[in-house]
Amino acid sequence: MFKRKQFSMLTICFLMLTQNLFSQIVLEGVVTDNGAEYLGNGAEPVAGALVTVTDQSDAQRTFTGYTDDQGHYAIEITTTVVDDPYSGNPGNFMLHQNYPNPFNPSTVIGYELTKPSHITIEIYNVMGQKVRTLFDGYQAAGPGRVMWDAANDLGQGVPAGVYIYSLRGDGFNMNKKMLLLDGRQGSVHTATSYPVEGNISDVHAVKKQLSDQYTLTVTGADIAAYEQQNLEITGSMTVDVTVTRTVTDIDGNVYTTVKIGDQWWTAENLKVTHFRNGEEIPEVTDNTAWTGVSTGARCSYDNSETNADTYGYLYNWYAVNDSRSIAPEGWHVPTDEEWKQLEMYLGMSQSEADKEDCRGTNEGSKLAGNASLWESGALTSNSEFGSSGISALPGGYREMWDGYFFSLGAFAYFWSSTECDINVSWSRAMRYDYSNVDRSVYFERSGFSVRLVRD
Repeated sequence: MFKRKQFSMLTICFLMLTQNLFSQIVLEGVVTDNGAEYLGNGAEPVAGALVTVTDQSDAQRTFTGYTDDQGHYAIEITTTVVDDPYSGNPGNFMLHQNYPNPFNPSTVIGYELTKPSHITIEIYNVMGQKVRTLFDGYQAAGPGRVMWDAANDLGQGVPAGVYIYSLRGDGFNMNKKMLLLDGRQGSVHTATSYPVEGNISDVHAVKKQLSDQYTLTVTGADIAAYEQQNLEITGSMTVDVTVTRTVTDIDGNVYTTVKIGDQWWTAENLKVTHFRNGEEIPEVTDNTAWTGVSTGARCSYDNSETNADTYGYLYNWYAVNDSRSIAPEGWHVPTDEEWKQLEMYLGMSQSEADKEDCRGTNEGSKLAGNASLWESGALTSNSEFGSSGISALPGGYREMWDGYFFSLGAFAYFWSSTECDINVSWSRAMRYDYSNVDRSVYFERSGFSVRLVRD
């Protein structure tokens, strides 16, 4: 009789726990980049991005998750949060709901400490038996997380069911529940604790109903922040997100990027003032001084920082060729061949690409962008103007002979990293009065704009 009552009590406890677990909505989806936009050969998953869902009626209610290597995320949103009979007073810490939950075969447990403490994070089954110690040691103040891969301390897989995870420290104790959908077998790796950036708001509250309107944001390294407001969530659903890849130079300037074929290009003119190692790229404003420089140098058109803000800086070729590198890690100034490859992605034939001077048909119109900055002409009137997403801007150029500036709003000149002969290197130019692309050699003391391509 005693065993039957004991079993009944455990069953009731299990049902109560699973009922609370399944009162949660799961928002999931895949985050991919803009590699399928314009003329790219396909999107790629974005790993390690932070996906955040915020209740628009209560900004304190925030739910988060990270994308995996395939760009997938899963976030639980609790529709009605009730008292957790296994939770204690948070005091000096916060224990977050694991994600994903329910899970199979692994889940992440996040927590935050307001002061340095010796903490223990353990897993228990519903009978109170310890299953696994995930972490036992000193933890600095701030956020951290551990992973549980559904195995016990012996490395053996555990059966499906409800489990309790516990965070204990100096004078505090808190527990939460989670649901393993399927058991695991075989040896596993031990989880480790490590700090994470950003705050993950605790969803522990008493009987508070969430609204149906949420703001979804996606942030991460080398992607532009994405935000979608007024997202209505009334049940589990899938929301896929496309974000734009970016690259940041050593000065902190962030450039959007675009994929053409299998090449990634910056979609803005370079405006960096330092080489990759932190040394400054000298700014030369005097006309006479510019004509005599044979090392890396930069300037803004008419020595106006306002022009630099819009069109980026003009650089001589020595800055492009400097071993300290004008490009951030993982990027470089395109070679003449890489320019050709871009042009052929846009429709130019190999034989045309190999020619000098103006060649092709409307590839220059495809490369150019922002018509309001260009003088009216054949370039902007072409029906495919701006269709590549590269958005080449008419930043003009600086003459090597006298240091004068020419053709702002009319011409866009770009360096390649390929030297043709001593003192001259290959370049590209788009002109307002032609829809094609000019491939020519220019003296290396000239001042041209720069675009980058990913390694």
